[in-house]
Order: sequence, then structure tokens, then C-alpha cells
Amino acid sequence: MDGREILKAMAQQAKDRLRARNRRLNGISENNIKTITISSNDEKLYTKVKDLLDSDSYTPMAELIDINYYKSLNKEQKERYFFELSDKFRKLKSQYEKEKLKQVY
Repeated sequence: MDGREILKAMAQQAKDRLRARNRRLNGISENNIKTITISSNDEKLYTKVKDLLDSDSYTPMAELIDINYYKSLNKEQKERYFFELSDKFRKLKSQYEKEKLKQVY
């Protein structure tokens, strides 16, 4: 499997889980959901995210996944790795967009 096929399969699994989770969590507030913080070790990842966003990549998550490391994980670890990476990507993308807006003004 290449990165895009992995991403597509994981996205479908995540979508299915979210549908099931939404049915289970009707009464639970957003405060109970764990958030991931961006550490100083993510500076290298931030640089890669900036490059991907500047290049208008269609599949940034597929390009961020370390395929060799990903293949060494079991199913639960693969899902955890993917979701942690996607959360970091979302936060780093938001940070980059804010910095870009500051440069405009």
C-alpha cells in the first residue's frame, strides 16, 4: 500500500468510528476530549508542514506519514499515530496560517 491508499483506508475507519462515537457520546461535553499540545520537537514537522502548504499538496497527510515506522506498528498503534499526526498537522497548519496573515498586515 502506498501513502494514499493507507490514508484512504484510515480515513474510512475514522469516519466509521466517529459515526459510532457520535451515537455513544450524545451527552458528553467537549471538555472530556484529550487535546495534543505542540512541543518544541515539532519544529521539524512544522517546517515540513509549511513546505507542503506552500506547494499546495493534495495529500499532505500521506506525505507526512513515515511509511517505514508506520508499517512497524500494530493496528491500534497505527491509528494512534495517524490521529496524533493529524492533530499536530491541523494545529501547525492553523499556526502557519496565522503567521501568514500577520505578514500581510
